[in-house]
Amino acid sequence: MPINFIPNDPLAGATAPGIRVQPKRPDRPAARSGFTFTGVQPEAVAVPGSPQFLFWQCREAAIAAVEAWEASAGNHTKWQGNRSKLPLKQDAGEDLNAFYNRASFSFFHKAVAGTTYFSGESTDVVSHEVGHGLLDSIRPDFFSVNFLEVGAFHEAFGDCMALLTALNDSQTRTKLLDVTADLRKRNFLESTAEQLSFAIKQIDPNHNAAEPRHAFNKLQYQLPQSLPDDGGPGVLINEVHSFGMLFTGCFWDLLVNMFAASATHTSATLLTSARAAGRILIAGAKGAIVTPRFLQAVGRAMALADQTLNAAANRDHIRLAFQAHNILLGTNTMIAPAMSLAGAAPKGAVLSAATRRDLLDRLKSPKGAKLSLTAESVFGTPMVSAMHTRSVSLSSLSDSLKGVVATAYEPVMIGGSGTRAAVMGHMPNSEDTDSEVQAFAGTLLAHDRIDFGGKPKAKGIVNLSGKLEPAKTHAIKSVGGKKTLVRVRFVCRGCGLA
Repeated sequence: MPINFIPNDPLAGATAPGIRVQPKRPDRPAARSGFTFTGVQPEAVAVPGSPQFLFWQCREAAIAAVEAWEASAGNHTKWQGNRSKLPLKQDAGEDLNAFYNRASFSFFHKAVAGTTYFSGESTDVVSHEVGHGLLDSIRPDFFSVNFLEVGAFHEAFGDCMALLTALNDSQTRTKLLDVTADLRKRNFLESTAEQLSFAIKQIDPNHNAAEPRHAFNKLQYQLPQSLPDDGGPGVLINEVHSFGMLFTGCFWDLLVNMFAASATHTSATLLTSARAAGRILIAGAKGAIVTPRFLQAVGRAMALADQTLNAAANRDHIRLAFQAHNILLGTNTMIAPAMSLAGAAPKGAVLSAATRRDLLDRLKSPKGAKLSLTAESVFGTPMVSAMHTRSVSLSSLSDSLKGVVATAYEPVMIGGSGTRAAVMGHMPNSEDTDSEVQAFAGTLLAHDRIDFGGKPKAKGIVNLSGKLEPAKTHAIKSVGGKKTLVRVRFVCRGCGLA
């Protein structure tokens, strides 16, 4: 029996494809990743706002997102933690929210000004959250990194998956090309989660998330710490969703550049360009090395991925896309020797004792820090990934964080220069790492994202919106006997959407 489905956002506008009747997508194959469902409803051509519509809309959007991933990256078989299925909860309660927390994809409802909004009714929102899960399945290390740009990339990746999900739909591509033949203006597809932003606007017209996020933008990169913690609708601020628009803008411009270079500009060539851009994005995400300036690191990895996948056919498209947002790549530095180390060039996942001592000295490794080694091939170059982890005190930020630490992750890629061991690319600096971790924790305080376990907030820490009560993305938990700041979820943005 057919179902009703909205392939974009319920408030995407008159130029977007509207609600349509279509066959349901088949269940995910047993050998691939999938979902478990609650509140299963009978198939029906149901009206929005009904339990039947919400169930089938959310299910359809989630499967469509995984299919869009597979169109670029091949079969997806496991979620993070080697799990075959994760719960998809189309209505997990009352909130203006949606989140991915490794245990589920959860969506909510909330009445605002007499209208009830269901986050699970938006294909944009559902595919964004599924995008978090897809990225977490290939780079689980990103979940715990306490750098703002890593969190911003996670949010941007969710928006990129929403774009790719929409572009995987034939009717959507046709409608899009009717609106803009070259993709170089605002449109229903590059705008994300319009309904959610509209609901937020009804509560607080001045909230930063009262304007949808836009992939078509002219935002210019600057250090996140140089930005304000709050700003009006759509303004670039020091917050992961907002800052992530820089990367989404780079990805949109890459798609535009690749489509413009096509011999024809049809729905079919747009699909080809989107899937090729998706392949580059996913491969870049897999190979990117964690640094505080992570958006640049992903751009460099995307350029190297294109060199491997496409013989660098899109090198200039990638470079120009990032350059348009003031992110300069210089890709060769990612795998070039940057610093000589004591000892011989490594073989496999082993460093000589001399190399290990020298590396730990340069990292100013404190007592209790850990160093784990893994053999890696970074776009064909054999290296050892040396992950240095240590604790950074957050006590200076707030009375609420007295005695609390955050884990700092400092990956160093070790290769060879001649017969000697050498740092390849970026060498972490402990003072810079401390500063970045503390700055990120500061943004969490400013946006009220930390769960203190029922303890009152620190004096002077206020909810920036004044009206919207943020959901928590991080919590204080005991790890190895220390009070530690840890991420518990990625949530949508707005009423606590961070």
